[in-house]
Amino acid sequence: MTDDDPTDWERAYVRGTTGWDLGAPLAYIEEDAALLGEPGTAFAPGAGRGHDAAGLAAAGWRTTVVDVSPTAAAHAAEHYPDLTYVIGDALDIDLVLAATGGPVDLMWDHTFFCALPPAWRDRVGALARGVVRPGGRVASGVFPVDRPSEEAGPPWTYVPEDMTRALGPGFNLVHLTEPRRLSPRLPWSHRLGIWQRSRRS
Repeated sequence: MTDDDPTDWERAYVRGTTGWDLGAPLAYIEEDAALLGEPGTAFAPGAGRGHDAAGLAAAGWRTTVVDVSPTAAAHAAEHYPDLTYVIGDALDIDLVLAATGGPVDLMWDHTFFCALPPAWRDRVGALARGVVRPGGRVASGVFPVDRPSEEAGPPWTYVPEDMTRALGPGFNLVHLTEPRRLSPRLPWSHRLGIWQRSRRS
């Protein structure tokens, strides 16, 4: 996949070369649901076939996905009709706010941050500052934390400090699990990180 051609993601879904797709919500969504806060509005950028977003919806969150892949969107529409799913650029703040109806209580990331070139990570921080309300949270399946940093991606090596830097001083890390292997199909570990936005930012 190239860094600047989002159609490559659609090609992967068409071909079924989506090794990052676990086929179910990331385990943390059910196991640590209370840590995400009181259910409200949620936004899941680049959530592909919608498994994680569906897990959030099952936990009571009114969840919106923005993803570039029509093929992934068709899967989500068939299997998870309760989701709001918009085809487009998840880094487009105006598009996201139009899709969600305004700032959200939670932004959920899993294999979105790590799939973007590291030079784009500040754009994820700008996205969070643009769409997460004061007092809201960013929750991320931090992955792949133990992949050698000298290896190219995607997925690119991602450790919690990367998200902290991208979000900036208006967000504070409030929860972080120990590294954990969540799938035998994926050779690297996850952590759950949760950052809360200051009510004054």
